Amino acid sequence: MLPRVTIRDIAARAGVHYSSVSLALRNSPKLRPALREKIQAVARELGYAPDPVLNALNVYRQGRKPARFQSTIAWINNWPVKDEMRRIRAFADYFRGATERGRALGYKLEDFWMHSPGMTPAAASSILRARGVRGLLIGPQPFAHTALELDFSAFSCLAFGYSLQPARLHIVTNHQFQSLVLAVHELQTLGYRRIGLCLKEDWDEKVNNHYLGGLLFAQHRMPARRRVPPLLSKVSDRESFVAWFERHRPDAIIAIDRAVPAWIGSLGLRVPDDVGLADLNASPHDSRLAGVYQNDPLIGATAIEVLAGMIARNERGIPATPIRTLVEGVWLPGASVRAVR
Repeated sequence: MLPRVTIRDIAARAGVHYSSVSLALRNSPKLRPALREKIQAVARELGYAPDPVLNALNVYRQGRKPARFQSTIAWINNWPVKDEMRRIRAFADYFRGATERGRALGYKLEDFWMHSPGMTPAAASSILRARGVRGLLIGPQPFAHTALELDFSAFSCLAFGYSLQPARLHIVTNHQFQSLVLAVHELQTLGYRRIGLCLKEDWDEKVNNHYLGGLLFAQHRMPARRRVPPLLSKVSDRESFVAWFERHRPDAIIAIDRAVPAWIGSLGLRVPDDVGLADLNASPHDSRLAGVYQNDPLIGATAIEVLAGMIARNERGIPATPIRTLVEGVWLPGASVRAVR
């Protein structure tokens, strides 16, 4: 068996100190690009491969040490009103999960508002670089198909969801397709047969139409007589809902809009006695609404973990191939559904 190639072997061939080899193999920005590429080429030439046992030991040792401060990560807030995004429970939980996991990894998360007085994209990039920010966590956008004029080239960047367009960055989000399929399955298990989806078009577009895709997949496995056409409306309004409901008579509704219970009540119907209701953004702290809990703090924590890895590998700018990391939701029972006989 040939002896394993070590970093000292690479250092001897490249004519550098072994510590430089270690930095080059981690893609560290502390080395000049030309030197980093030279060392990496020598490593490939010698057939270097990391020792998995030593790597596991290093991970174990690092995990026992208190987190050392690495750098600041900027939470990019592109909402017109600064505090509006985090008034939405799910997005506040993203921030909380990211903050807590970032602290454990040695990163400080700071809100950076893109609409501060006098702020421009060029000024934002300059300020972030001056503050030593290495990573950008792009918060959810206020609307579908929102553009963000920011120079990403100096930063490791990750976005929540698909509302930032064009969707060229790595993304962490809920697995919305799975969430919709899960909701339909749980409602069918309770005995509901005519299950309808009520959603604003903009909300579905913000998740890359994955809610609609999940519904169509679930309906593909239903008898045709049970398929309720989805209500996808430009705006949330009672009139459209009432017309849709009276035409198709669903026995259960999947929705996000919190006005839906009042619209059902205006028809003289009761939840869950007359119609079941499942929320696609259910909360574990509210047992009144059954539905899918998207694991929002875990989405935030996962985003920080992915971004921390990118920072460690010195991956900056727009990636050649965007990667989507999907966090699955779980079903939460609640008082808005019942077993149907």
